[in-house]
Amino acid sequence: MQDYSISRCSRKCAVSGRALEPGEPYVSVIVPDGDSVRRLDIARSHWEGPPQEAIGWWSNRMPDAQARRLRPAPVGVLLDALSDLLERPGQEALAYLLALLLVRRRVLVEQDDITADSQPPPTVWHLVCPADGRMWEVPVVAPPAYQMGELQESLKTLLFTEE
Repeated sequence: MQDYSISRCSRKCAVSGRALEPGEPYVSVIVPDGDSVRRLDIARSHWEGPPQEAIGWWSNRMPDAQARRLRPAPVGVLLDALSDLLERPGQEALAYLLALLLVRRRVLVEQDDITADSQPPPTVWHLVCPADGRMWEVPVVAPPAYQMGELQESLKTLLFTEE
C-alpha cells in the first residue's frame, strides 16, 4: 500500500476557474497524476460526475467566512489539561482517553515498571514526558459505552482551540 499526500482545498472550481463562495457546495475528486495523485475541487453547479480515471470523490461545502477555525492545542496545554483532569474526581475516563492520545502522538511514553512481580493487571498507567521528564500516574479506566458521545465532545474541546 502506498501513501499519497492530498492537498487542501484549492478554493477554486477546477472547471470554471472561479473562486468557490462561502457556503457553496462542491465536490473534491482525486485523480492519478503520474506517480502521485491530484485533487480537483469542482463547484456543484459544474459537477457532471466523476472523471473515468477518478480514484475517489466526496462532497463538501465551503466554510462560511465567520466559521471559527480550530487548530490543535499546543502539547503543553494538553499536558496541563491531563494534570488538571487527574486532580478532579469523576474525570478519570477522560484523563485516560487523553493519555492514550498523548501516548499515540508519542508525547508521553510508558515508564518502565519497577515492580514486575505484581499479579493483577495494573490499575494505574505510569507515563513520562521524554521532553521534560514530568511523570503522570493515570488510572486505567475503560469508559462505558453510554459515555462515549459525551467524552468525545469533551476531548474535542481539549484537543482543539480557536485561532
